[in-house]
Amino acid sequence: MHQSELVDALSELSALRVELDGPALVVTVPAIGESLRLYAEAVTWLKRGALPEGDPLLQIVVHHHGQVLRMILLNDDVVWQPADTESVLDAPVPVRLTDAPDLVAYTELEQQSVAALRAVDAPKANLATLAATLLLHRCVIVAALRLGLRPLRAVRRWHELWCEVGEFLPGSFWPDPDWDRLLVQAGVPLAPYEEARARDRPAGIKALTVADLRATEPKLTIDRADDTTLAAWRQWMKLTPRQFYEVLTAELPEARVEVSLYADGGGAVSLRIVAGSALRALLELRLSFPRKMTYLDEIRIADEATNTGLFQRLLSNVKDLNRALGLQSIKVYATGEGSVAFALAGFDWDRGAPE
Repeated sequence: MHQSELVDALSELSALRVELDGPALVVTVPAIGESLRLYAEAVTWLKRGALPEGDPLLQIVVHHHGQVLRMILLNDDVVWQPADTESVLDAPVPVRLTDAPDLVAYTELEQQSVAALRAVDAPKANLATLAATLLLHRCVIVAALRLGLRPLRAVRRWHELWCEVGEFLPGSFWPDPDWDRLLVQAGVPLAPYEEARARDRPAGIKALTVADLRATEPKLTIDRADDTTLAAWRQWMKLTPRQFYEVLTAELPEARVEVSLYADGGGAVSLRIVAGSALRALLELRLSFPRKMTYLDEIRIADEATNTGLFQRLLSNVKDLNRALGLQSIKVYATGEGSVAFALAGFDWDRGAPE
């Protein structure tokens, strides 16, 4: 979308203040004392509408680092879609908030965060329910952060609630530098969270350096082994690079592996076994830590290596890696003889997959 089109649409909400800040539009909602940043090139859909009372609104869809964010702008409020629980909580089993709203307003977050704190002190308070509220509010605030909002009052209340019921969560929160910066802006001490993370992170991950990312070359090559990749590795991985290689290449000492890891928790893995100049085996994986899933994109075995147990060994190593990384499922699309091979290897048919 062109910036002029976005400015024209925003002008229909007369109570808002819109200012240009380089490529971004800073949109201030005086009624709630908050501003957000919109980039015209990231806006993929916009629709004008009105409330039943006749007040105007704008429905907007924004793409942010591969994620689709929905929001509604009003003259006196902002409404947006909470983040997925998988992108926020590192739990041993998938966690779903069955009654979570599709959209949450800024004013609702303010009111509900106050109500949740009051409920903690109520007689017979249901701490498990309040822990679910804590998780929901984390998802709401994380999504707000992605839109450029800074709901600092709600963050401070979230911290107070976390101190009361955080131990009842079914897992720990993924490390998130943006969240940490928001806590600092809200005047919240980071020490309790750092101590909690230290208990949850495997030994050796926190101490990793860029040199460690390169130490396993050429057996394991990590794409763009720099500070950004190091931060992503510390945030998402539960194995050191050396452990990663050892698990994926167990009983395959001739294998060479390349890994790419991204800040949003996505990754790509390529394993090759070459004999002379001929490719003996190829394995291509995608990792999604927020979705807790490994996608097996390709597995190729040369004719001379069939019936040698190599296929079974690669699958076994992929399963071990999936488990060691804390991921919960492996998805593969296979047809013909490949579907039979994966069925024999114990993979279930996904009835929800396209025919």
